[in-house]
Amino acid sequence: MNNIAIILTVFNRKAKTLRCMSQIQEALDKQAIPFQLHVYLTDDGSTDGTADALAEQNYTFPLTILKGTGSLYWNGGMINSWKAALDAPENYDGYLWLNDDAEIALSFWEELLKGDNHCRSKYGQPAILVGSTTDLAGKEFTYGGFNFSNPITLKDVFVIPDGKTYQECQCAHGNITYIPANVVEKMGIFTDKYIHGGSDHDYTYLAYKNGFKVIVLPQYAGRCDNDHGSQSTLGFNAPTIKERLAYLHAPLGYNLNNALLFQKRCFPYRYPFVFIMGYAKALFPKVFTTLYHWLRR
Repeated sequence: MNNIAIILTVFNRKAKTLRCMSQIQEALDKQAIPFQLHVYLTDDGSTDGTADALAEQNYTFPLTILKGTGSLYWNGGMINSWKAALDAPENYDGYLWLNDDAEIALSFWEELLKGDNHCRSKYGQPAILVGSTTDLAGKEFTYGGFNFSNPITLKDVFVIPDGKTYQECQCAHGNITYIPANVVEKMGIFTDKYIHGGSDHDYTYLAYKNGFKVIVLPQYAGRCDNDHGSQSTLGFNAPTIKERLAYLHAPLGYNLNNALLFQKRCFPYRYPFVFIMGYAKALFPKVFTTLYHWLRR
């Protein structure tokens, strides 16, 4: 591992974005990181001066700021950044997905290298390396790797870092996740069919199904609050059916398009069920909530 491209997309979170970049710089200032870092960042039409503020900084790592259309959302912005990294003359060993609201631990870079060496030794090739996060208070697990414990409901069980063991998982969030070049050579990058979220789960699960290892690093990679809320009920308490249906389809709402696409690509037998349940949430929210919690027990 000699050369890593960090890819992310941002929108109107200037303070968080600057904080994220400053932590990369802090790690470079305080540690002898044994590989080169190059950040590819898509600013998807921010109006808070994010791009200008970034351009004014004196980072010692290369930072490529890309302009989005203003309607790329997370998936489109990440694709834009990833394509730029692939088109660059550098030959990257891997690509780190990073959310700008994630606070990276200084130890992460060392843990990433150790994880890569471990996988090369144990499996004979690199693996997807999942960096888990806690909330900003450092108390509760928020994002990382997980397994599906029920093939019908897709109830997921998080794989919690234990401080010493490299644990395998089936699927992962993309907040701080490393994708090695050998996976990209076979899998490509995110599909452009997703609108906002979901492509991180899609990509890691399909990589797992294609025989690649998805490994949770033993140590926490940083901190990142869970700001998504409960997708099972959030927004479905609106007073009118019209409002609830709008939320059902909104890219920043429940985003039924993404949910159905994930089923079609990863669990096609669940597609009709998810379609029906999606509309049940919007049309009969109280009944659905009761049924949902019963099924998830």
